[in-house]
Amino acid sequence: MTYYFISDLHVDFYAPMTRTVAVLHKHFEPFFERNFLPADACCIAGDIANDYFTYVEFLKFIAEKYRTVYVCLGNHDIITEYMGRFGSDRDFTTSESKIAYFIKEADKILHIQLLENCIVGDVAGCMGMCDFKYKHTPAASEIENKILWATRWFDGRHWNYMRNNTDKLWQHYDRAFRELTAQRPKIMMSHFLPLEFEMVERYKHDPYSNFFYFHGAKYLENLDDGSIWQAGHTHTAIKREYTDRFGKKHLLLCNPVGYPDENPYAEYGLKREDFVVEVE
Repeated sequence: MTYYFISDLHVDFYAPMTRTVAVLHKHFEPFFERNFLPADACCIAGDIANDYFTYVEFLKFIAEKYRTVYVCLGNHDIITEYMGRFGSDRDFTTSESKIAYFIKEADKILHIQLLENCIVGDVAGCMGMCDFKYKHTPAASEIENKILWATRWFDGRHWNYMRNNTDKLWQHYDRAFRELTAQRPKIMMSHFLPLEFEMVERYKHDPYSNFFYFHGAKYLENLDDGSIWQAGHTHTAIKREYTDRFGKKHLLLCNPVGYPDENPYAEYGLKREDFVVEVE
């Protein structure tokens, strides 16, 4: 069975400023042609849209293109306080209420599997979170990372998720990663990246890079040899093999669309065809 892996669509950067369904779907078609490829199933690792209306309409659109579409949430998907082109997503007072809305709407759409801390068949997924432990300099600290996230970073300013309690957020997703990988899915999806994907050199000393990654070795070790971990968040396409301490090999995939002025494939010379994978 073939899977196409993609993430970070940011559809509302490409779609028109409208909530007219027919017009919106008309613009989805060229976006699909530019960025997607045929496969039996598609895995989308978060960041479909800031705007909830665009998000749900895109799910309805993409559901017609594949036998099954697996989706996990991204940090942009769950914002509540972002002043965008449609004003904001302040129809949702908390990120939890927005997540619940997406799950309810996704359940109505045939072929869509929205994975937030759950597993369907051989595919598991959750948004994930950073663990705040990456140090961009030897002097950096976990406490300073948390303060910077809460006061300066997009998520800290535009989420209202678990009251933006950094300890609760990480504990929640640490538990999700442990429980999901213990079920040994063939494919594990998250928006945030295990550090085992490796960080592009130019980002290693950037304090904001801390907010994309978590230490994932212990979760990867739960998976079987030949498993796939798909992530997003960074707008650099990545495809690499990771060998855990037990000698098991895991394929790591990140295929972001990114923003209109970006070229995610430039860093490593990849192309979208590299992200159509046969999974037995």
